[in-house]
Amino acid sequence: MTASILAEAIRTLQDGGITNARQEARWLLKQILDTDAGQPRRPADSLSPEQEELLRSRLSRRVAGEPLQYIMGNVDFHCVRLDVGPGVLIPRPETEQLVEIAISLYPGNGEICDVCTGSGAIALALATIFPQAKITATDISARALAWAEQNASRLQLTNVTFHQGDLLAPTPPTARFALITANPPYVAPDEYAHLERTIKDHEPPEALIADDHGQAIIKRLARDARSRLTPGAWLVCEIGDTQGAPLKEHFRRQGYQNIDIKRDFAGRDRFIIAQQPV
Repeated sequence: MTASILAEAIRTLQDGGITNARQEARWLLKQILDTDAGQPRRPADSLSPEQEELLRSRLSRRVAGEPLQYIMGNVDFHCVRLDVGPGVLIPRPETEQLVEIAISLYPGNGEICDVCTGSGAIALALATIFPQAKITATDISARALAWAEQNASRLQLTNVTFHQGDLLAPTPPTARFALITANPPYVAPDEYAHLERTIKDHEPPEALIADDHGQAIIKRLARDARSRLTPGAWLVCEIGDTQGAPLKEHFRRQGYQNIDIKRDFAGRDRFIIAQQPV
């Protein structure tokens, strides 16, 4: 990776207002060079015309506000690399913490369900960690499920099945789960208006926005999961950073026990866990 090519890419991103220009330029250039690793070697200070055009195109897309992960086509998440693109939410680092919480609560046997699965991030990470577990994943979006199924196929994970539909509705009615996980929409409509343009212009709003101050879908899941969890099983859900107290009270009214709010690495309320009574 030559200094002159990299420096030009960094300047392009910096001039376009990209705050992490140096690292992003490295990632974009490295991916282009790695993709053509099987081609004849070129001088260390040059790119092929095709590589130059590809780099210019990707830099332009980034400066225009397209998410880096869409441009590169993938994102590393926990123990898996996921393909992502238009129509699916980009998995965030905070959600990796949800996976760790889920791992600590799963009893080692019993079925798992991941609702609002999106790219399949949580389900596929858990499928990798627990290859013996039967995992069901659902999402209301056909576009998102296409990405999830593509990821499962590429990762050769056969212990996950995907169903399109709302929350737990598309799962077999007789299925009972030892663990239910969810990263549902939890952004209130007024909060959504203040999100970065990169998010609003590219990521699917249906994966982000929920009514009732962002809590509507989480509250429905809390209600519906009561009849689908085995005794002593856990529900683990990502939430908004102002939702901990009201959701904890809602879960209490639904009859859960051992309800707790977990914070993310930034110290903000981010997850709720609740146990089905034994």
